[in-house]
Amino acid sequence: TTEDGERPALLMRRMKDDCLPGLPKKVVKALPVEMPARQRLEYDKVILRALAVRGTGQRGRMLEILQHLRGVSLHPIDPDLAGQQEGYFHHSARTETLFTLLTQIAAVNEKALVFCESLAMQALLAVEIGRRFKLDHPVTRIHGGVAGDMRQISVNAFQERAPGFDVMILSPKAGGVGLTLTAANHVIHLSRWWNPAVEDQATDRAFRIGQTRDVTVYLPQSVQPD
Repeated sequence: TTEDGERPALLMRRMKDDCLPGLPKKVVKALPVEMPARQRLEYDKVILRALAVRGTGQRGRMLEILQHLRGVSLHPIDPDLAGQQEGYFHHSARTETLFTLLTQIAAVNEKALVFCESLAMQALLAVEIGRRFKLDHPVTRIHGGVAGDMRQISVNAFQERAPGFDVMILSPKAGGVGLTLTAANHVIHLSRWWNPAVEDQATDRAFRIGQTRDVTVYLPQSVQPD
């Protein structure tokens, strides 16, 4: 106890903003967008499956359905079938929003980090971003299959590249710790991680010591209008 009989706090919470007052601002923007017709149709199908399973006690089935809902909320068509579907990225509210954001970011010659769980979607996005924005280098991806030394080489290349538009795509877990990516001042969470702390760690690849510009964090959302 202290001299006046008070007990000290069991835990002390220290926030980055309290300890590092020189950091620029971080702005978080939720971007709800109504699902296109194909995405709405597939989402409704999953909801009907959930209603059919509800009350049957099949817990495993419901978890499977929830995972399917998350997948459809990202995109209603499996990325492996993208080559068979014309205008693939137009069928998802989130991917449509992503390319709208990247167009705006490219217009001001700034850099972005895109976080996405699906490795297949990552691969599709990397090719499409390079094609649409005519990048003179492949879009870098960091995920669990990329070794530590290769990750650092990729980070160094991203950090040292000349000013101008660029994108790095990362898995939330693999890219969530140990990387400094302050060359980017835009963070897009295309798919959301279930643990908010992991998502915050991912954002902090850009919002950390060494960042000199305000960081904008975007949360694209697929909204079922009914």
